[in-house]
Amino acid sequence: MRLNLCFLVMLIIFIVVTVILLLLTRGLSLKEKLTIFAQGAGEKDLLLMVWIFMLAGAFAASAKGMGAVDATVNLTLTFLPANYALAGLFFSACVVSLCMGTGIGTIVALMPIATLLAERTAISLPIMAAAVIGGAFFGDNLSFISDTTIVATQSQGCKLSDKFHFNIRMVLPMAVIVGTIYVLLGRDATPAAEEIDQEIGRASCRERV
Repeated sequence: MRLNLCFLVMLIIFIVVTVILLLLTRGLSLKEKLTIFAQGAGEKDLLLMVWIFMLAGAFAASAKGMGAVDATVNLTLTFLPANYALAGLFFSACVVSLCMGTGIGTIVALMPIATLLAERTAISLPIMAAAVIGGAFFGDNLSFISDTTIVATQSQGCKLSDKFHFNIRMVLPMAVIVGTIYVLLGRDATPAAEEIDQEIGRASCRERV
């Protein structure tokens, strides 16, 4: 709700400022100024970006609404030992953001789970938050359905596969290194796996309600 409200306020401010600038422009009639504004707003590349943002956001919201995010996290943390919860959270964030195409949406979805894990383990909350944020932007950077990825490739005239192959050579080695560090940091945190599963289940239920 807050995100939608911020977007609406930004859109209103943009339109008001644009209209004011058009009115301050001299040498053209009001009709000509509004025509210029309408032509710019209806430019094909701009509308393509608008559609990309809308459809990517709709897909991310649908995936979250059907429980795909919670299912991915629960699946990852269920099969990993409890002392690998930190690395599992990082891996979950990578997978979720890669499939959803949104880093911010992944952070919003997984941060409550990271908070609960921090309370149940000896790992500090900033480290948990770093694992979620790092994994989220790793997947967002490589996702084929990320709105920013699509806009970047469309504006530069390159293929999505070219961007993926170029980026993965840079980010994959770092992700492996960071994942190894998270494994080492989390090996001393050994809460009961049943407690983690129960807390994650309660967090998922509260989030849906």
